[in-house]
Amino acid sequence: MKVALTIAGSDPTGGAGVQADLRTFSKFNVHGTAVIASLTIQSTLGIQEVVKIPPHLLRKQITTLLDDVTIHAVKTGMLLDGETIEIVGELLKKYRLARYVLDPIIRSSTGYPILKKDDIELLKKTLLPQALLVTPNLKEAEALTGLSVRTEKEMERAAIEIHALGPRYVLVKGGHLEGDTALDLLVGGSKIQRFRKPRVHDRRLHGAGCVFSAAITAGLAAGLNVEQAVRKAKGFVHQAIQSAVSVGRGRQLLNLTLD
Repeated sequence: MKVALTIAGSDPTGGAGVQADLRTFSKFNVHGTAVIASLTIQSTLGIQEVVKIPPHLLRKQITTLLDDVTIHAVKTGMLLDGETIEIVGELLKKYRLARYVLDPIIRSSTGYPILKKDDIELLKKTLLPQALLVTPNLKEAEALTGLSVRTEKEMERAAIEIHALGPRYVLVKGGHLEGDTALDLLVGGSKIQRFRKPRVHDRRLHGAGCVFSAAITAGLAAGLNVEQAVRKAKGFVHQAIQSAVSVGRGRQLLNLTLD
Protein backbone atom coordinates (compact mmCIF):
# COMPACT_ATOMS: atom_id res chain seq x y z
CA MET A 1 0.00 0.00 0.00
CA LYS A 2 1.36 3.41 -0.97
CA VAL A 3 1.21 6.03 1.79
CA ALA A 4 0.80 9.80 1.58
CA LEU A 5 1.15 12.30 4.43
CA THR A 6 -0.54 15.66 4.89
CA ILE A 7 0.77 18.22 7.37
CA ALA A 8 -1.92 20.87 7.54
CA GLY A 9 -4.75 22.44 9.49
CA SER A 10 -7.94 20.75 10.63
CA ASP A 11 -11.15 21.94 8.94
CA PRO A 12 -14.42 21.01 10.70
CA THR A 13 -16.41 21.40 7.45
CA GLY A 14 -14.44 18.60 5.78
CA GLY A 15 -14.05 20.74 2.68
CA ALA A 16 -10.40 21.66 3.08
CA GLY A 17 -7.38 20.95 5.26
CA VAL A 18 -6.49 17.55 6.64
CA GLN A 19 -10.03 16.18 6.31
CA ALA A 20 -10.24 16.93 2.58
CA ASP A 21 -6.69 15.69 2.02
CA LEU A 22 -7.42 12.31 3.58
CA ARG A 23 -10.64 11.91 1.62
CA THR A 24 -8.78 12.77 -1.59
CA PHE A 25 -5.94 10.31 -0.89
CA SER A 26 -8.49 7.54 -0.50
CA LYS A 27 -10.03 8.30 -3.91
CA PHE A 28 -6.62 7.50 -5.43
CA ASN A 29 -6.30 4.23 -3.47
CA VAL A 30 -3.49 5.69 -1.38
CA HIS A 31 -3.41 5.31 2.40
CA GLY A 32 -3.58 8.70 4.07
CA THR A 33 -1.68 9.74 7.19
CA ALA A 34 -1.98 13.15 8.82
CA VAL A 35 -0.24 15.53 11.19
CA ILE A 36 -2.34 18.39 12.55
CA ALA A 37 -0.46 21.72 12.46
CA SER A 38 -3.39 23.90 13.54
CA LEU A 39 -7.03 23.78 14.57
CA THR A 40 -9.58 26.04 12.92
CA ILE A 41 -12.94 27.26 14.12
CA GLN A 42 -14.85 27.68 10.89
CA SER A 43 -17.93 26.91 8.85
CA THR A 44 -18.72 27.26 5.16
CA LEU A 45 -19.20 30.98 5.95
CA GLY A 46 -15.54 31.44 6.87
CA ILE A 47 -12.89 31.10 9.57
CA GLN A 48 -13.51 32.63 13.00
CA GLU A 49 -10.28 31.59 14.71
CA VAL A 50 -7.13 29.53 14.17
CA VAL A 51 -5.25 27.83 17.00
CA LYS A 52 -1.62 26.76 16.58
CA ILE A 53 -0.53 23.31 17.73
CA PRO A 54 2.32 23.75 20.26
CA PRO A 55 5.71 23.26 18.57
CA HIS A 56 6.79 20.31 20.72
CA LEU A 57 3.56 18.49 19.89
CA LEU A 58 3.92 19.22 16.18
CA ARG A 59 7.46 17.87 16.22
CA LYS A 60 6.44 14.78 18.21
CA GLN A 61 3.55 14.02 15.84
CA ILE A 62 5.88 14.06 12.85
CA THR A 63 8.81 12.16 14.34
CA THR A 64 6.66 9.47 15.96
CA LEU A 65 4.93 8.81 12.64
CA LEU A 66 8.03 8.93 10.44
CA ASP A 67 10.09 6.73 12.74
CA ASP A 68 7.55 4.01 11.98
CA VAL A 69 5.83 4.55 8.62
CA THR A 70 7.39 4.82 5.15
CA ILE A 71 5.92 7.86 3.40
CA HIS A 72 5.86 7.84 -0.41
CA ALA A 73 4.76 11.47 -0.84
CA VAL A 74 3.97 14.38 1.47
CA LYS A 75 2.14 17.68 1.18
CA THR A 76 1.99 20.66 3.48
CA GLY A 77 -0.98 22.97 3.69
CA MET A 78 -1.74 25.57 6.34
CA LEU A 79 1.42 26.30 8.34
CA LEU A 80 0.63 29.20 10.62
CA ASP A 81 3.95 30.85 11.35
CA GLY A 82 7.72 30.82 11.07
CA GLU A 83 8.24 28.43 13.98
CA THR A 84 5.96 25.86 12.35
CA ILE A 85 7.68 26.34 8.99
CA GLU A 86 11.12 25.82 10.55
CA ILE A 87 10.11 22.58 12.28
CA VAL A 88 8.56 21.17 9.13
CA GLY A 89 11.55 22.19 7.02
CA GLU A 90 13.99 20.60 9.45
CA LEU A 91 12.11 17.29 9.56
CA LEU A 92 11.51 17.11 5.81
CA LYS A 93 15.27 17.28 5.41
CA LYS A 94 16.02 14.85 8.25
CA TYR A 95 13.70 12.17 6.88
CA ARG A 96 14.62 12.85 3.24
CA LEU A 97 11.06 13.19 2.00
CA ALA A 98 11.78 13.78 -1.67
CA ARG A 99 8.24 13.78 -3.12
CA TYR A 100 7.18 16.94 -1.33
CA VAL A 101 4.27 19.10 -2.53
CA LEU A 102 4.12 22.58 -0.99
CA ASP A 103 0.71 24.23 -1.04
CA PRO A 104 1.68 27.73 0.17
CA ILE A 105 -1.51 28.81 1.94
CA ILE A 106 -1.09 32.51 2.70
CA ARG A 107 -4.74 33.37 3.30
CA SER A 108 -7.95 31.35 3.28
CA SER A 109 -10.43 31.30 0.42
CA THR A 110 -12.66 33.59 2.49
CA GLY A 111 -9.81 36.05 3.10
CA TYR A 112 -8.64 35.08 6.58
CA PRO A 113 -4.91 35.98 6.84
CA ILE A 114 -2.54 33.08 7.59
CA LEU A 115 1.10 34.03 6.95
CA LYS A 116 2.77 37.37 7.67
CA LYS A 117 5.44 38.89 5.43
CA ASP A 118 8.35 37.51 7.48
CA ASP A 119 6.74 34.05 7.48
CA ILE A 120 6.47 34.15 3.69
CA GLU A 121 10.16 34.99 3.38
CA LEU A 122 11.05 32.09 5.69
CA LEU A 123 8.85 29.74 3.66
CA LYS A 124 10.68 30.83 0.50
CA LYS A 125 14.06 30.17 2.12
CA THR A 126 13.25 26.98 4.05
CA LEU A 127 10.56 25.04 2.19
CA LEU A 128 10.66 26.11 -1.46
CA PRO A 129 14.14 24.64 -2.11
CA GLN A 130 13.01 21.26 -0.73
CA ALA A 131 9.82 21.03 -2.76
CA LEU A 132 9.40 18.75 -5.73
CA LEU A 133 6.36 20.89 -6.59
CA VAL A 134 4.87 24.11 -5.26
CA THR A 135 1.25 24.97 -6.11
CA PRO A 136 0.44 28.68 -5.61
CA ASN A 137 -2.78 30.27 -6.79
CA LEU A 138 -2.63 33.73 -8.35
CA LYS A 139 -2.63 35.65 -5.04
CA GLU A 140 -0.03 33.32 -3.55
CA ALA A 141 2.15 33.70 -6.65
CA GLU A 142 1.93 37.46 -6.19
CA ALA A 143 2.95 37.16 -2.54
CA LEU A 144 5.91 34.93 -3.39
CA THR A 145 7.22 37.17 -6.19
CA GLY A 146 5.95 40.70 -5.58
CA LEU A 147 4.61 40.67 -9.16
CA SER A 148 1.12 41.26 -10.47
CA VAL A 149 -0.30 37.90 -11.60
CA ARG A 150 -3.56 38.45 -13.44
CA THR A 151 -2.94 37.17 -16.97
CA GLU A 152 -1.54 34.01 -18.56
CA LYS A 153 1.66 35.85 -19.48
CA GLU A 154 2.06 37.07 -15.90
CA MET A 155 1.43 33.52 -14.62
CA GLU A 156 4.32 32.29 -16.74
CA ARG A 157 6.64 35.05 -15.53
CA ALA A 158 5.76 34.38 -11.87
CA ALA A 159 6.20 30.62 -12.28
CA ILE A 160 9.69 31.12 -13.72
CA GLU A 161 10.64 33.44 -10.84
CA ILE A 162 9.36 30.98 -8.22
CA HIS A 163 11.15 28.13 -9.99
CA ALA A 164 14.41 30.07 -9.62
CA LEU A 165 13.95 29.91 -5.81
CA GLY A 166 14.62 26.19 -5.79
CA PRO A 167 11.59 23.92 -6.29
CA ARG A 168 11.92 21.44 -9.16
CA TYR A 169 8.43 22.26 -10.46
CA VAL A 170 6.01 25.17 -10.04
CA LEU A 171 2.29 24.92 -10.80
CA VAL A 172 0.58 28.31 -10.86
CA LYS A 173 -3.14 27.71 -10.60
CA GLY A 174 -5.30 30.02 -12.68
CA GLY A 175 -8.68 29.27 -11.19
CA HIS A 176 -9.31 32.96 -10.56
CA LEU A 177 -8.41 34.16 -14.06
CA GLU A 178 -11.13 35.77 -16.13
CA GLY A 179 -12.53 33.81 -19.06
CA ASP A 180 -14.13 30.49 -19.94
CA THR A 181 -11.03 28.33 -19.47
CA ALA A 182 -9.50 27.17 -16.20
CA LEU A 183 -5.75 27.23 -16.87
CA ASP A 184 -2.95 25.85 -14.71
CA LEU A 185 0.64 26.46 -15.80
CA LEU A 186 3.48 24.06 -14.94
CA VAL A 187 7.15 25.09 -15.11
CA GLY A 188 9.92 22.53 -14.62
CA GLY A 189 11.89 19.87 -16.42
CA SER A 190 13.14 22.53 -18.88
CA LYS A 191 9.67 23.19 -20.27
CA ILE A 192 6.39 24.99 -19.69
CA GLN A 193 3.14 23.05 -19.88
CA ARG A 194 -0.45 24.23 -19.76
CA PHE A 195 -3.40 22.27 -18.44
CA ARG A 196 -6.83 23.53 -19.47
CA LYS A 197 -10.41 22.62 -18.63
CA PRO A 198 -13.67 24.46 -19.34
CA ARG A 199 -14.41 26.81 -16.47
CA VAL A 200 -17.33 25.87 -14.24
CA HIS A 201 -19.13 29.16 -13.66
CA ASP A 202 -21.29 30.27 -10.74
CA ARG A 203 -19.35 28.39 -8.07
CA ARG A 204 -18.10 29.91 -4.82
CA LEU A 205 -15.84 27.14 -3.58
CA HIS A 206 -14.02 26.19 -0.42
CA GLY A 207 -11.05 23.82 -0.48
CA ALA A 208 -10.35 23.50 -4.21
CA GLY A 209 -6.66 24.23 -3.75
CA CYS A 210 -6.30 21.72 -0.92
CA VAL A 211 -8.00 18.98 -2.94
CA PHE A 212 -5.88 19.73 -6.02
CA SER A 213 -2.57 19.54 -4.16
CA ALA A 214 -3.73 16.42 -2.28
CA ALA A 215 -4.70 14.73 -5.54
CA ILE A 216 -1.27 15.51 -6.99
CA THR A 217 0.40 14.16 -3.85
CA ALA A 218 -1.60 10.95 -4.08
CA GLY A 219 -0.58 10.53 -7.71
CA LEU A 220 3.08 11.00 -6.81
CA ALA A 221 2.76 8.47 -3.98
CA ALA A 222 1.25 6.01 -6.44
CA GLY A 223 4.29 6.35 -8.72
CA LEU A 224 3.23 8.94 -11.30
CA ASN A 225 5.67 11.61 -12.42
CA VAL A 226 4.82 15.28 -11.83
CA GLU A 227 3.23 15.88 -15.23
CA GLN A 228 1.10 12.72 -14.98
CA ALA A 229 0.07 13.52 -11.41
CA VAL A 230 -0.96 17.08 -12.32
CA ARG A 231 -2.93 15.93 -15.34
CA LYS A 232 -4.81 13.26 -13.39
CA ALA A 233 -5.46 15.64 -10.48
CA LYS A 234 -6.75 18.32 -12.85
CA GLY A 235 -9.37 15.95 -14.23
CA PHE A 236 -10.36 14.80 -10.75
CA VAL A 237 -10.78 18.35 -9.43
CA HIS A 238 -12.70 19.48 -12.51
CA GLN A 239 -15.25 16.69 -12.00
CA ALA A 240 -15.48 17.44 -8.27
CA ILE A 241 -16.12 21.13 -8.98
CA GLN A 242 -18.79 20.34 -11.57
CA SER A 243 -20.72 18.42 -8.92
CA ALA A 244 -19.88 20.68 -5.95
CA VAL A 245 -22.25 20.39 -3.00
CA SER A 246 -23.77 22.77 -0.48
CA VAL A 247 -23.65 21.53 3.11
CA GLY A 248 -24.11 24.91 4.77
CA ARG A 249 -25.13 28.49 4.05
CA GLY A 250 -21.75 29.59 2.67
CA ARG A 251 -19.33 28.31 0.07
CA GLN A 252 -19.78 25.03 -1.76
CA LEU A 253 -17.46 22.06 -1.19
CA LEU A 254 -15.99 19.86 -3.87
CA ASN A 255 -17.85 16.58 -4.24
CA LEU A 256 -15.37 13.92 -3.13
CA THR A 257 -17.91 11.09 -3.05
CA LEU A 258 -17.83 10.44 -6.81
CA ASP A 259 -16.55 7.13 -8.23
